[in-house]
Amino acid sequence: MNATDDRETTIPAGRDAEFTGLIRCKRCNLSYTPSKSTSALRLTYCSFLCELGDLGFSMQGLEHMERVKKTDEQPKETVRAGTE
Repeated sequence: MNATDDRETTIPAGRDAEFTGLIRCKRCNLSYTPSKSTSALRLTYCSFLCELGDLGFSMQGLEHMERVKKTDEQPKETVRAGTE
């Protein structure tokens, strides 16, 4: 069984119906309820920290990113030692 199958498998219901929606986090492999996840990718990560740790950035941060405007300056030519 690979990691993707593991995370998509729900935990069998016991006495409490609350546990029927638990899935496993892709990063830490802990069971969690997607509706209580702080991650933007609720069906993949249990928290914002797991999302950030696995991707290296958060989806919400990526959505709010702004492009840096280019300046009109031309890059200066580099001069190598010993060449003329």
